[in-house]
Amino acid sequence: MTKLSIESVGREFPASRGGTPTRALTPVSLSIDDNDFITILGPSGCGKSTLLRIVAGLDRPTEGRVLLDGQPVTGPGAERGVVFQSYTLFPWLTIEENVAFGLREKGIAHDVRTGTAREWCSRVGLNGFENHYPKQLSGGMQQRTAIARVLANDPKIMLLDEPFGALDNQTRALMQEMLLGIWEREKKTILFVTHDIEEAIFLANRVVVMSARPGRIKADIKVDLPHPRHYTLKTSPEFSALKAQLTEEIRVEAVAAL
Repeated sequence: MTKLSIESVGREFPASRGGTPTRALTPVSLSIDDNDFITILGPSGCGKSTLLRIVAGLDRPTEGRVLLDGQPVTGPGAERGVVFQSYTLFPWLTIEENVAFGLREKGIAHDVRTGTAREWCSRVGLNGFENHYPKQLSGGMQQRTAIARVLANDPKIMLLDEPFGALDNQTRALMQEMLLGIWEREKKTILFVTHDIEEAIFLANRVVVMSARPGRIKADIKVDLPHPRHYTLKTSPEFSALKAQLTEEIRVEAVAAL
């Protein structure tokens, strides 16, 4: 069943001081089914983050529309949980309070939101850190907090914009495994933007490749690899074949963007 419909969405940014307008997205159409894990892969500047912001309701398309469960997206909403590359935590709140923030805004009772926050802290590996503040945590732990905050709100869809891009390689790999494990258990619908080919393949059941700016969907590739996925999958022949295919797709677009 279709969860999210992106229908001929285009975005053009106005010119400044009489210059030429910038076309970030040519009309893009994409259907995402319930429980899908879709990664959007493309070279820098191809409009993949712009598309995600439009789905999040943080930007408006110049043309086209986005539907979530058949209803038009006209602005931000709690049914869409967003995680950015920057951790966007409230520094004056504890980890538990950060995770419970959305529930507090909804008016959920204190004991209920506290229980939910502690449960999600545990599920993302933050046991014992509930009363710490963000500045006391590593980058990976801060991003775990941001993901737990989104999941505590039980959104219909998760939108992640290069959430692991600022992390070192080892931490990034562990975060990928954590997020994938949560998806395998919870079956949330996820739209995940990345420029990392291995990350795109390892996480997704479909990889959507975008062209150089102005962005358009160049390919929509099914990732038919088994679950649950283990990090050793990255050395399998099937994984390597997909990586070679996507490397060629992205290389062509990266060269075109020069």
